[in-house]
Amino acid sequence: MGIRFRRDAKCNGVLIFVDDEELARFDVREVGYSRKRVELADIHPYVDSDRLIAESMSLWPTNDVTEEVARVREQLELENVRCSECRKVFEEASKIRMRNKSKHTPNGCESSSECEDNAVWVYVQSKNLPADRLFPIPQSYVDIIIRGCLSISRDFACRFLETTVGWSANGSLEQHNERTDQNIDDAIKTEVASKNESIGNEKHNVWVNDRHDPMYVRGDSEYSCEKGYEIDALIREHHPDALQQRVLSM
Repeated sequence: MGIRFRRDAKCNGVLIFVDDEELARFDVREVGYSRKRVELADIHPYVDSDRLIAESMSLWPTNDVTEEVARVREQLELENVRCSECRKVFEEASKIRMRNKSKHTPNGCESSSECEDNAVWVYVQSKNLPADRLFPIPQSYVDIIIRGCLSISRDFACRFLETTVGWSANGSLEQHNERTDQNIDDAIKTEVASKNESIGNEKHNVWVNDRHDPMYVRGDSEYSCEKGYEIDALIREHHPDALQQRVLSM
């Protein structure tokens, strides 16, 4: 799984504070990925959609709904932020957006490139290629990701699924090309097409249900088998045809 920068696109994630030494260790560990800076103005606190709607409607007997939603969102945005360093990032990001909106630029940083103390980084794949027979999608890996998302909320897990492509083998290349920037490197597209053609698309099943014998080193077979039905139901809500591609072995 990886991130691809695309204009006007968005996804959810978890902001974690690390010091310089830990960041250097990440650089060594994340082979095949490049560390890229994210502009602070593009960082928004996560707010659970269901809770936002419920809280807004409970306060709305007569007032404008849009006003109430904005006010409640502001109240909820930093409610669950426990890390003081992360809170600083969100607060600075909000200030930058306000300054940009008012076109007023007082003393202070205007972007993350000027805010070294509050720099936010993300690791981006050096090459964006779909899964194949040599490097399939292990269900044990998917389960760990969904488990992490569900530990925050079901809404958070849904947002992850909504903003992720490449779930089905037959549609992975098509989705990859349709949803990425028009300026995508032609060499990458050629490599993807060649790779798919070389292993054959007729039986191109690249999603393996390995829950009983995890391929993923951090897989949790007990959790996967216990929660597998719920996870599959959630995936099916957002990618109804994808699970048809899953096989028991390669």
